[in-house]
Amino acid sequence: MENVHAERSAGWSVLCYVAVLVVATMLNNGLPPVDEKATNTALLIDSHRFALLFSAWLTFPAVAFFLWFLVGLRSYLSHAPGRQEGLPTLALMAGVLMTALSLFAVSLETVALYVSPDTFSKNGLEAIYNTFIFTQGGLGYAPVAIFLFACALSMRRHESAPSWLAALGYLAALGAAVATLSIFFTSTDSFMAPGQLGPGIFGAIPAAIWLVATGVTLIQSKRGVALSSTSAAS
Repeated sequence: MENVHAERSAGWSVLCYVAVLVVATMLNNGLPPVDEKATNTALLIDSHRFALLFSAWLTFPAVAFFLWFLVGLRSYLSHAPGRQEGLPTLALMAGVLMTALSLFAVSLETVALYVSPDTFSKNGLEAIYNTFIFTQGGLGYAPVAIFLFACALSMRRHESAPSWLAALGYLAALGAAVATLSIFFTSTDSFMAPGQLGPGIFGAIPAAIWLVATGVTLIQSKRGVALSSTSAAS
Protein backbone atom coordinates (compact mmCIF):
# COMPACT_ATOMS: atom_id res chain seq x y z
CA MET A 1 0.00 0.00 0.00
CA GLU A 2 1.19 3.49 -0.81
CA ASN A 3 2.26 5.80 1.98
CA VAL A 4 0.53 8.95 0.81
CA HIS A 5 1.89 10.95 3.73
CA ALA A 6 5.49 10.16 2.71
CA GLU A 7 4.75 11.11 -0.90
CA ARG A 8 3.15 14.38 0.15
CA SER A 9 6.10 15.20 2.40
CA ALA A 10 8.34 14.49 -0.59
CA GLY A 11 6.30 17.05 -2.52
CA TRP A 12 6.90 19.65 0.17
CA SER A 13 10.56 18.62 0.26
CA VAL A 14 11.12 19.35 -3.44
CA LEU A 15 9.47 22.75 -3.05
CA CYS A 16 11.94 23.48 -0.25
CA TYR A 17 14.74 22.22 -2.51
CA VAL A 18 13.81 24.64 -5.29
CA ALA A 19 13.51 27.51 -2.79
CA VAL A 20 17.00 26.78 -1.44
CA LEU A 21 18.37 26.63 -4.99
CA VAL A 22 16.85 30.01 -5.81
CA VAL A 23 18.51 31.56 -2.74
CA ALA A 24 21.85 29.89 -3.57
CA THR A 25 21.66 31.10 -7.17
CA MET A 26 21.02 34.67 -6.03
CA LEU A 27 24.00 34.50 -3.67
CA ASN A 28 26.17 33.11 -6.48
CA ASN A 29 25.44 36.15 -8.60
CA GLY A 30 28.89 37.56 -7.80
CA LEU A 31 30.83 34.71 -9.40
CA PRO A 32 33.26 35.93 -12.09
CA PRO A 33 33.34 34.36 -15.59
CA VAL A 34 35.89 31.69 -16.51
CA ASP A 35 37.88 34.00 -18.78
CA GLU A 36 38.55 36.53 -16.00
CA LYS A 37 42.18 37.06 -14.98
CA ALA A 38 43.23 35.14 -11.88
CA THR A 39 43.96 38.31 -9.92
CA ASN A 40 40.58 39.84 -10.78
CA THR A 41 38.79 36.57 -9.99
CA ALA A 42 40.51 36.42 -6.59
CA LEU A 43 39.49 39.98 -5.75
CA LEU A 44 35.90 39.46 -6.89
CA ILE A 45 35.64 36.29 -4.81
CA ASP A 46 37.13 38.06 -1.81
CA SER A 47 34.54 40.84 -2.00
CA HIS A 48 31.68 38.30 -2.00
CA ARG A 49 33.32 35.59 0.12
CA PHE A 50 30.69 35.12 2.85
CA ALA A 51 27.75 35.13 0.43
CA LEU A 52 29.47 32.64 -1.86
CA LEU A 53 30.50 30.36 1.01
CA PHE A 54 26.98 30.45 2.42
CA SER A 55 25.66 29.59 -1.04
CA ALA A 56 28.03 26.62 -1.14
CA TRP A 57 26.89 25.48 2.32
CA LEU A 58 23.26 25.59 1.19
CA THR A 59 24.08 22.56 -0.97
CA PHE A 60 23.86 20.50 2.23
CA PRO A 61 20.16 21.16 2.98
CA ALA A 62 19.39 21.18 -0.75
CA VAL A 63 20.77 17.66 -1.14
CA ALA A 64 18.84 16.49 1.94
CA PHE A 65 15.57 17.86 0.53
CA PHE A 66 16.21 16.42 -2.92
CA LEU A 67 17.09 12.94 -1.66
CA TRP A 68 13.86 12.73 0.32
CA PHE A 69 11.99 13.88 -2.78
CA LEU A 70 13.65 11.09 -4.78
CA VAL A 71 12.50 8.49 -2.27
CA GLY A 72 8.91 9.72 -2.36
CA LEU A 73 8.90 10.12 -6.15
CA ARG A 74 10.18 6.57 -6.66
CA SER A 75 7.40 5.30 -4.39
CA TYR A 76 4.84 7.33 -6.31
CA LEU A 77 6.01 6.10 -9.71
CA SER A 78 6.52 2.49 -8.60
CA HIS A 79 2.94 2.13 -7.37
CA ALA A 80 1.44 3.19 -10.68
CA PRO A 81 -0.78 0.66 -12.47
CA GLY A 82 0.84 -1.84 -14.83
CA ARG A 83 4.13 -3.65 -14.92
CA GLN A 84 7.13 -1.49 -14.08
CA GLU A 85 10.17 -1.47 -16.40
CA GLY A 86 12.62 -0.08 -13.88
CA LEU A 87 12.08 3.55 -14.86
CA PRO A 88 11.51 4.68 -11.24
CA THR A 89 14.82 3.06 -10.28
CA LEU A 90 16.57 4.70 -13.24
CA ALA A 91 15.19 8.06 -12.12
CA LEU A 92 16.39 7.40 -8.57
CA MET A 93 19.90 6.50 -9.76
CA ALA A 94 20.12 9.57 -11.99
CA GLY A 95 18.89 11.75 -9.13
CA VAL A 96 21.51 10.35 -6.76
CA LEU A 97 24.16 11.04 -9.40
CA MET A 98 22.89 14.63 -9.62
CA THR A 99 23.40 15.10 -5.89
CA ALA A 100 26.86 13.50 -6.00
CA LEU A 101 27.96 15.82 -8.81
CA SER A 102 26.58 18.85 -7.02
CA LEU A 103 28.50 17.96 -3.85
CA PHE A 104 31.67 17.42 -5.87
CA ALA A 105 31.24 20.72 -7.71
CA VAL A 106 30.58 22.69 -4.54
CA SER A 107 33.64 21.11 -2.92
CA LEU A 108 35.75 22.53 -5.74
CA GLU A 109 34.04 25.89 -5.33
CA THR A 110 34.73 25.90 -1.59
CA VAL A 111 38.44 25.26 -2.16
CA ALA A 112 38.62 28.29 -4.45
CA LEU A 113 36.53 30.48 -2.12
CA TYR A 114 38.20 29.59 1.15
CA VAL A 115 41.68 30.94 0.53
CA SER A 116 42.97 34.52 0.47
CA PRO A 117 43.36 36.39 -2.86
CA ASP A 118 47.17 36.01 -2.72
CA THR A 119 46.93 32.23 -2.22
CA PHE A 120 44.33 31.96 -4.97
CA SER A 121 46.61 33.68 -7.50
CA LYS A 122 49.89 32.04 -6.46
CA ASN A 123 48.63 28.44 -6.16
CA GLY A 124 46.80 28.29 -9.47
CA LEU A 125 43.37 27.83 -7.87
CA GLU A 126 41.80 29.47 -10.90
CA ALA A 127 41.94 26.05 -12.56
CA ILE A 128 39.93 24.53 -9.70
CA TYR A 129 37.43 27.37 -9.90
CA ASN A 130 37.01 26.86 -13.65
CA THR A 131 36.57 23.11 -13.07
CA PHE A 132 33.72 23.96 -10.71
CA ILE A 133 32.05 26.05 -13.44
CA PHE A 134 32.31 23.25 -16.00
CA THR A 135 31.21 20.57 -13.52
CA GLN A 136 28.22 22.57 -12.41
CA GLY A 137 27.16 23.25 -16.00
CA GLY A 138 28.06 21.54 -19.26
CA LEU A 139 27.83 17.76 -18.94
CA GLY A 140 26.63 18.25 -15.38
CA TYR A 141 23.21 18.51 -17.02
CA ALA A 142 23.48 14.96 -18.42
CA PRO A 143 22.10 13.18 -15.32
CA VAL A 144 19.43 15.89 -15.09
CA ALA A 145 18.26 15.04 -18.61
CA ILE A 146 18.24 11.31 -17.82
CA PHE A 147 16.34 11.85 -14.55
CA LEU A 148 13.68 14.02 -16.18
CA PHE A 149 13.25 11.69 -19.16
CA ALA A 150 12.89 8.59 -16.95
CA CYS A 151 10.27 10.32 -14.80
CA ALA A 152 8.32 11.64 -17.78
CA LEU A 153 8.36 8.29 -19.58
CA SER A 154 7.18 6.46 -16.47
CA MET A 155 4.39 8.99 -15.95
CA ARG A 156 3.22 8.68 -19.56
CA ARG A 157 3.35 4.87 -19.78
CA HIS A 158 1.54 4.24 -16.51
CA GLU A 159 -0.59 7.39 -16.38
CA SER A 160 0.65 8.00 -12.84
CA ALA A 161 0.47 11.76 -13.30
CA PRO A 162 -1.40 14.26 -15.48
CA SER A 163 -0.40 14.08 -19.15
CA TRP A 164 0.68 17.72 -19.12
CA LEU A 165 3.20 16.96 -16.37
CA ALA A 166 4.72 14.15 -18.44
CA ALA A 167 4.89 16.46 -21.46
CA LEU A 168 6.56 19.14 -19.34
CA GLY A 169 9.05 16.51 -18.16
CA TYR A 170 9.95 15.64 -21.75
CA LEU A 171 10.42 19.34 -22.53
CA ALA A 172 12.61 19.86 -19.47
CA ALA A 173 14.66 16.76 -20.36
CA LEU A 174 15.20 18.14 -23.86
CA GLY A 175 16.28 21.48 -22.41
CA ALA A 176 18.79 19.77 -20.11
CA ALA A 177 20.13 17.79 -23.07
CA VAL A 178 20.56 21.03 -25.03
CA ALA A 179 22.43 22.51 -22.05
CA THR A 180 25.04 19.71 -22.29
CA LEU A 181 25.97 21.08 -25.73
CA SER A 182 27.47 24.13 -24.04
CA ILE A 183 30.89 22.40 -24.03
CA PHE A 184 31.06 22.96 -27.80
CA PHE A 185 30.82 26.75 -27.39
CA THR A 186 34.45 27.62 -26.72
CA SER A 187 34.04 31.39 -26.84
CA THR A 188 33.18 32.72 -23.40
CA ASP A 189 31.27 35.53 -25.09
CA SER A 190 28.78 32.99 -26.42
CA PHE A 191 25.33 32.88 -24.84
CA MET A 192 25.60 29.07 -24.58
CA ALA A 193 29.13 28.86 -23.12
CA PRO A 194 29.51 27.22 -19.67
CA GLY A 195 28.93 29.80 -16.98
CA GLN A 196 26.79 31.98 -19.25
CA LEU A 197 22.99 32.34 -19.21
CA GLY A 198 22.18 29.85 -21.98
CA PRO A 199 22.72 26.53 -20.16
CA GLY A 200 20.75 27.77 -17.17
CA ILE A 201 17.84 28.98 -19.29
CA PHE A 202 17.64 25.72 -21.23
CA GLY A 203 18.59 23.34 -18.43
CA ALA A 204 17.88 24.77 -14.99
CA ILE A 205 14.69 26.81 -15.42
CA PRO A 206 12.52 24.15 -17.17
CA ALA A 207 13.77 21.53 -14.68
CA ALA A 208 12.87 23.80 -11.74
CA ILE A 209 9.39 24.40 -13.17
CA TRP A 210 8.87 20.64 -13.57
CA LEU A 211 10.08 19.99 -10.02
CA VAL A 212 7.64 22.53 -8.59
CA ALA A 213 4.77 21.09 -10.65
CA THR A 214 5.67 17.55 -9.57
CA GLY A 215 5.91 18.64 -5.94
CA VAL A 216 2.41 20.14 -6.10
CA THR A 217 1.13 16.94 -7.76
CA LEU A 218 2.58 14.80 -4.97
CA ILE A 219 1.09 17.07 -2.31
CA GLN A 220 -2.35 16.84 -3.92
CA SER A 221 -2.12 13.09 -4.54
CA LYS A 222 -5.22 11.17 -3.44
CA ARG A 223 -4.21 7.73 -4.72
CA GLY A 224 -3.10 6.53 -1.31
CA VAL A 225 -6.30 7.85 0.28
CA ALA A 226 -8.40 6.00 -2.26
CA LEU A 227 -6.51 2.77 -1.69
CA SER A 228 -6.81 3.12 2.08
CA SER A 229 -10.56 3.74 1.84
CA THR A 230 -11.01 0.70 -0.39
CA SER A 231 -9.01 -1.48 1.98
CA ALA A 232 -11.00 -0.24 4.99
CA ALA A 233 -14.31 -0.90 3.25
CA SER A 234 -13.33 -4.47 2.42
